[in-house]
Amino acid sequence: MSSVFTWGTGLVGTWLPTFLLVLFITLLVLGMFGGRPKNFPPGLMILPVVGSFLSMPFGPSLEVLRGLRKKYGDMASFAIFGTRIVVVSSVNLMKEVFGLRASTDRPEVFFSTHRNRIMTDGRSTAIGVIGSSGQVWQEQRRFMLHHLRDLGFGKSSYEPVMVEEIAELMDLLKKEEGRPLEVKLLFNRSVVNIIWAMVMGTRYHYGHDKLNKLMANFVHTAEFNALTPLYHIPHVFKIMHYLPRHSKGHRFMRRLINFIKEEIKEFMDNEELKNSDNFAAVYLREIEKKENPNFNMDQLSALIFDLFVAGMETTSSALTTAVYLISKHPHVQRRLQEELDEMVGKDRLPSFSDMDRLPYVQATIHEVQRVLNFVKFSLPHVANQDCKLGGYDIPKGTWLLANLDDALRSSEYWKNSLEFDPQNFLDENGKYKKNDAFMPFGVGKRVCAGESLARLELFLFFTHLFQRFTFSLVEEHKPIAEDNPMFASPPEYTATIKCRSI
Repeated sequence: MSSVFTWGTGLVGTWLPTFLLVLFITLLVLGMFGGRPKNFPPGLMILPVVGSFLSMPFGPSLEVLRGLRKKYGDMASFAIFGTRIVVVSSVNLMKEVFGLRASTDRPEVFFSTHRNRIMTDGRSTAIGVIGSSGQVWQEQRRFMLHHLRDLGFGKSSYEPVMVEEIAELMDLLKKEEGRPLEVKLLFNRSVVNIIWAMVMGTRYHYGHDKLNKLMANFVHTAEFNALTPLYHIPHVFKIMHYLPRHSKGHRFMRRLINFIKEEIKEFMDNEELKNSDNFAAVYLREIEKKENPNFNMDQLSALIFDLFVAGMETTSSALTTAVYLISKHPHVQRRLQEELDEMVGKDRLPSFSDMDRLPYVQATIHEVQRVLNFVKFSLPHVANQDCKLGGYDIPKGTWLLANLDDALRSSEYWKNSLEFDPQNFLDENGKYKKNDAFMPFGVGKRVCAGESLARLELFLFFTHLFQRFTFSLVEEHKPIAEDNPMFASPPEYTATIKCRSI
C-alpha cells in the first residue's frame, strides 16, 4: 500500500523522509510553527511549518505576486515556511507603511547576510547600509549621505567628473562605429569610475586588468532571489557556499570583497589619497577618533561594496535598457534628438542646466526606468515591533514588501502602462509631468541613497550619447528578463553606432 512512509524507497533512498522529519522538528523547536495570526492581512493559505508551500512549492512566481493585489487587496499575505510576508500595494499606502520606523529594519537575506559573513569572517551579519538595521543603519546611512553630499554627491558641482568619464566612453564608441557592439557591460566601467572618484579619489583606465576580470564575471542582482524557499530554512546561510547552485554567487562575492579590501589597503599606503577629500579618507579619520565602535574597517568595506554594486548596477542597467528600447523605437530616437538639437544645439555638449528645457528627454529617461522596472518588490523590510499597518495587526518579524511593480505597471497610474511610451510623463502641452507612482528607487525611509546621483548620471550619459550617436539594434539575444520575481535583468543584444554630423 502506497503512503507517505514509502517515499524513501527506491532510488531516493531513506534520506528524504528523515530530512523532512528533522526539518519539521527543527522549525517546531525554533518556535516557527507559524499559521495565520488573528487580524492578519488576507492572502494565500498559511499552514503551520510549511507556510504557503501547497500554493507555491518553489516559492512565489512573479505571476503569483502580481495576482495578490487583485485577489486580496492592498495588504496581501503568504508565508515561506515560518516567514510570514505581507505585500503592500497602492502608492499612498506604501508611502504610509514604509515611512514608519516600525518598518525600517532589514531581515536576514542571502545577498547581504552571506556577504557580511564572508567580509567579517563570521563576526557580523549586519554591516553596511543595505543589510543593517536600527542604530547601525541610521548612523552609517546618515554619515555616508552627509559626507558624500559634501563631496558633490548628486550635485551639479560633480558634473566635470562625469563629463570626463563620458568623454572617454564616447571616444571608445567612435572607434566602434558601424560594427556590432555587445552592449551588456558597455557602461559598467564608466559608472564605477564616477563612484570610485568620489569614494576612493581615483579611477580605472580601460585596460585595468583586475577590474576587467571582475566585470567579466559580474553576478547580477537578479541572480539572487530573497523569496527562494531554501533561504528561509533556519541557519542555512552558514552552509550556503557548499551548495553547487550558489557557488557562483559565493565566488563572485569573495572576489569582489577581496578586490575592495586590496583597494583599501593600497589606499591606506598612499598618503596623498589618505589626506585628500574623498569618502574613504573621511571615514578613516572617523575611525581614528575611536569615539564610536560602529565605525570600523568592516563597516568601511561594506559601505564601499554597497556603493560599488548598487551604484553601478542600477545606472548601467538603465543605460543598457535605454539604448535597447530607443533603438527599437526609432521615432522616439528622432524626436529626442530633434529636441536636443533645438534646445542645446550641436556646438556644445548638454549640461545639467539644460534639464528643465528638455521635457521629452526627461520623459524618455523616466519611461526607460519605468519599463525596466528593475526592483519589483523592494528589498525586504521587516517589522521591528508588533504594529498595526493598513488596519491589520502585523506581528514583529513579519517581512514587508513594497509592490513597486504594481505602481510602475498599473493602468491606474499610467496612460499606456504596458508599452514603452514617453507620453506617460508628458502633459497635454508636452511639458514634463511628475507622477507619484514613479518609484524605481524604492519608497519610504529606506529609499535608495544613490537616487540623486543616479538621476544626474542618467541625464548626462543619455543626453551626451544621443546627441552624438544614433543607435540601431542588430540582434536581440534576450529581452528584459523577469525570471526573478524580485529583480529584472537588462536586455542582452548587439547594436551599431553611427556618429551624427555635429
